[in-house]
Amino acid sequence: MKKVFAIFLAFAMALSLAGCGGSDSGTSTGSGTGDAAAEGAGSITYVTLGDTGMEQLKEAAAAFQEQTGVEVKLESWSYTDAYQKIITLAEGGNMPDAMYGFSGWTPEFKEAGYIACAEDYISEELYNDFSETARTVCNVDGKMWALPSYMSVRTILFNQDMLDAAGVESIPTTWEEFLEIAPKLYDPSNAKYAYSLVAGHAKNTVDCFLPILWAYGADVVNEDGTANGFNNPEGVAALQMYVDLAQYSVPDYGEATINEMQSNWTNQVAAACFHNAQGMAAMRDAGQNFDWAVVADPLAGPGGEKYSLGIMDIDLMFATGNEEITGQWLEFWHQAQYQGKVFEIAGWVPNQASYYEENPAFTDPENIMVAPFAEYEPIAKFKPTLICWEEVQKYLADAVTKAVMGELTAQEAMELAGGQVDEALAG
Repeated sequence: MKKVFAIFLAFAMALSLAGCGGSDSGTSTGSGTGDAAAEGAGSITYVTLGDTGMEQLKEAAAAFQEQTGVEVKLESWSYTDAYQKIITLAEGGNMPDAMYGFSGWTPEFKEAGYIACAEDYISEELYNDFSETARTVCNVDGKMWALPSYMSVRTILFNQDMLDAAGVESIPTTWEEFLEIAPKLYDPSNAKYAYSLVAGHAKNTVDCFLPILWAYGADVVNEDGTANGFNNPEGVAALQMYVDLAQYSVPDYGEATINEMQSNWTNQVAAACFHNAQGMAAMRDAGQNFDWAVVADPLAGPGGEKYSLGIMDIDLMFATGNEEITGQWLEFWHQAQYQGKVFEIAGWVPNQASYYEENPAFTDPENIMVAPFAEYEPIAKFKPTLICWEEVQKYLADAVTKAVMGELTAQEAMELAGGQVDEALAG
């Protein structure tokens, strides 16, 4: 989507926005920009994480300043410190104007009054450009409170060479089938393992476990979000599968992050992992061969259910008084030539129709970085949007870790986490 902001600068819209509670519509209200640039701050601050998209951000910020006269000050924070840092700044009333973050933060920050409703400060064109899935993930109480940003669709990845060497004739289609062939792929004396997973880091552990939990017919919470959805036979069976797979996995799982888990696969130490195209993109950029990589269908559970994992990162707009110009900046950033380029480089699945329209790489069936993962978007499930998500995620991850480490049985772990999650949801 090519947005010509000079048009907006020529026309200041006299529209008074009352925040998210002031509109019942399901579409964007749009925003005026001329007065915001003239009367608002001479600069705004945008935070990215882990230097994600920094080069493209610098390019967009320079172009935005040239068109609007407003400087966009860019900062980069670490992923691990970002949540606590923004909480500390928000409580002190010293937030950045916008930042790249995680969808699980949205309801908590909305409830605390830290953020403005993004839908009220972007055009209807941009709102409609986002896929329905993307808008739904960012929806709280009927409105889109954050902008969909980087979307990752994850599925099971196999190393065909390792399967062939182990005499495995076909790609498994279920978790049970994979567990059956795992001993053939397990050769620790030669640093070869069947799988790579995480059991320690809270967010990464949950990301690795959820596809199995869902495939077995359980979930993080029940349908109405009032209680846990995993302290049941299906959830216990899912955790037992995770524990069993850990026996044949790279033994660094207690300390590994998602990136280290991915490296175990790209370095051909693990025959499989559940991830996206990021590792292959890094190999491509390094000129390495990855002809052995197979992007396979998500593995099914006992009842045939199977899901890819959708990870939706977001752009949050904070209630700093600079919402109008910040909305302009975020709309400017969400163009194929800027943010869309980050998607292409990283191998993520676009969530804006214009990115597909303007970048042939995203529609090329030979583009293994995008095409197979885009195919699995319709069966992608996303983590629930909960005010207490950070607590829930920690309780579930701790339970999974304790079971993998042999401190608790799968049933004991789910009972423990179930009670903790129920208490968090009730609070």
